[in-house]
Amino acid sequence: MLVVAGCSPPQEKLRVDSEAIVERAAHVDEIRSKLPPLKEASKARTELWDGGAVAELDTLKVKAESGDMAAQTALADYFATGRGGRIELQEAFKWYRTAAESGQVRAQANLATMYARGMGVEHDDTQALKWYTQAAQQGDRRAQYDLATMYANGQGVAMNPEEANFWFQQAAGHGDAMAQLTLKMASAKASNTSLTPEELAALYLNAAQQGYPEAQMAIGSMYAKGKGVERNSAEALRWYAQAADQGDPKALHWMAVTFVNGENVQKDLSQAVRLYTKASDAGYPMSQYNLGMMYWTGQGVESNSDQAFQLFQKAAIQNLPSAARQLASMYESGHGATQDLIAAYRWYSQAVAAGDQEAARVRDTLAQRLLPEQIHEAEALRQASRPSN
Repeated sequence: MLVVAGCSPPQEKLRVDSEAIVERAAHVDEIRSKLPPLKEASKARTELWDGGAVAELDTLKVKAESGDMAAQTALADYFATGRGGRIELQEAFKWYRTAAESGQVRAQANLATMYARGMGVEHDDTQALKWYTQAAQQGDRRAQYDLATMYANGQGVAMNPEEANFWFQQAAGHGDAMAQLTLKMASAKASNTSLTPEELAALYLNAAQQGYPEAQMAIGSMYAKGKGVERNSAEALRWYAQAADQGDPKALHWMAVTFVNGENVQKDLSQAVRLYTKASDAGYPMSQYNLGMMYWTGQGVESNSDQAFQLFQKAAIQNLPSAARQLASMYESGHGATQDLIAAYRWYSQAVAAGDQEAARVRDTLAQRLLPEQIHEAEALRQASRPSN
């Protein structure tokens, strides 16, 4: 049986510390009218995964390599969103940087985001601040919003509420819905009031229309939970699909879970594998674990213990306890990995440290087969490579 991690709609900490709850009916109808029917959207994504993206990629590469900044940025988008079936963050970073250095504003903003999130490159807030500033000064509203957030949070720069407010105002003035939400929430807080659920939802819906995946996920989550709106799983799925089409790893993961469980779509394990693969390529640990389980059990894909091991290891390094325990089990049993009891103890201990109490019982049983110095070595290995939470 496939063990599915993350069966509840993903909860991502948004850039704004609030949650979308309900929406105005008239605004909902307007939004719905602009979204493709679910079946057609799924069909379009499937066609991209098939051969149609190859010709597009070849054309973009020729133009990008000739110095066309627009093509360079579009090529980076192609790799960042996984339109060819796989997300390739290092390639995306390469082409965003090339276009950014030539002055392409959107590429500068996207390059900043990759530095800020450590996507395809080592996390570097200084570089993120540099590129957000360049794009913001040229009027890019999303860069202005992200730059404001860095000043507000003291990320890569000293916390500066005045500078943050300036850039939030600039972004809001250019119509950025997330910036508008931030300012309205700040105003409400200052007056000891709060925005109504309808007001919050309207702003999140605007941000979702503008392509903010976190806003799309928030609206989708509200529909999935029926919190503040009538529960509507199909609407939730459509909003998750919007975020997934942009390569958002949590949206890709939830879409994959939906295809595994057959919720509001026909159960399709091969489609789930494609989605999990894209989210895994983007570094999302729960997708790495779930995809590893599919390779381990041979569900939706040919069984491959080596591939499963690599995926479990990637997720375990990111401190996912279920992945650490699975990795430890493979080392202990010698199934899918060369038997190594010290490594097994090390990964069981990491699972315990990450909150898996069941792993403690298995680890303590294993300890009876090890010498004290072997246990010490295992703990030393874990401490030397302690993951960040």
